[in-house]
Amino acid sequence: MEKITKISIDMMGGDFGPEVTVKGLNHAFKKLENVQANLFGNENDINSVLKKYPSLIPKVRIHHTETFVPMDAKPTDAVRRIGKESSMWLSIDSCAKKESDVVLSAGNTGALMALSKIILRTIDNIERPAITALWPNPNGDSVVLDLGANIDVSSNQLVQFGIMGYAYAICVLKKENPKIAILNIGHEDTKGSNDLQEASERLSLIFKNNFIGFVEGDDLSKGTSDVIITDGFTGNVALKTAEGIAQLMAYYTFNTLKSSLAGKLGMFIAQNSFRSLKNKIDPRGNNGGFFLGLNGLVVKSHGGTDFIGFASAIEFSINLARSEISEKIRDLIGDNI
Repeated sequence: MEKITKISIDMMGGDFGPEVTVKGLNHAFKKLENVQANLFGNENDINSVLKKYPSLIPKVRIHHTETFVPMDAKPTDAVRRIGKESSMWLSIDSCAKKESDVVLSAGNTGALMALSKIILRTIDNIERPAITALWPNPNGDSVVLDLGANIDVSSNQLVQFGIMGYAYAICVLKKENPKIAILNIGHEDTKGSNDLQEASERLSLIFKNNFIGFVEGDDLSKGTSDVIITDGFTGNVALKTAEGIAQLMAYYTFNTLKSSLAGKLGMFIAQNSFRSLKNKIDPRGNNGGFFLGLNGLVVKSHGGTDFIGFASAIEFSINLARSEISEKIRDLIGDNI
């Protein structure tokens, strides 16, 4: 019999709390087998929604707490003022105690990162964890890191990001021979800061032909590389810019077609194709940023997502827990750092 995979969920995180997290959990668990959930939050609030889904009740265990981390809380407040009784802290601690295999929260990103670093700590020889997410391209998905956890990074930290991203591509994306690149302002070896050039030299020694050098912003969506590494400032700006452009293009496309009778007729004829396009660009399908480099698996869902997006994050979390990514990172770091 396959091992039961246990997910720990901060039920009070996000903009909508249990109304979305419970409904999303029910939606995800209909598709998943051999799963259980440890739910951390206000028992009354959780049960008021959970009673709508009786088939879900045997698969969950509620851990009551009335304390939670507000979406606008400072990371220092989450640690010092709100403390160890919050739903976020307890859900992470469940992973640290090996009572859960992976943690999921739609709560405050800064607080989640701060608590995760304190409770789980980083893998040996990893200086800082990185926020990782999937970036769609014509060939499937690439993994991009960092997306906001580290504004300034050294060449050594970029090398660590490269190793962690490589492990992610193998274990989660199932890439047999993943290519790695550094995001820069040009492809030439002379472009970019000293840290970028030093990281490039070291990664070329570690990964040989798997390291393809520097890529530019337009390469992110081309699928030029399976792993793209950058500092958190650049990565976050790139991510938010891409999201904004996708929304703008969707707006232009559908409003232009709706502006004429011929366009409306075309939309009707091609409605299945437009439905497929909508599914491809729907951000809910890739809802789940992973904190890579910790002694435990932590996934961050978008705070404003609906139950479909949260269900997607749950599925991602379970698949992540069933991979061997932490072991792969430890092996690669031990061999190369």
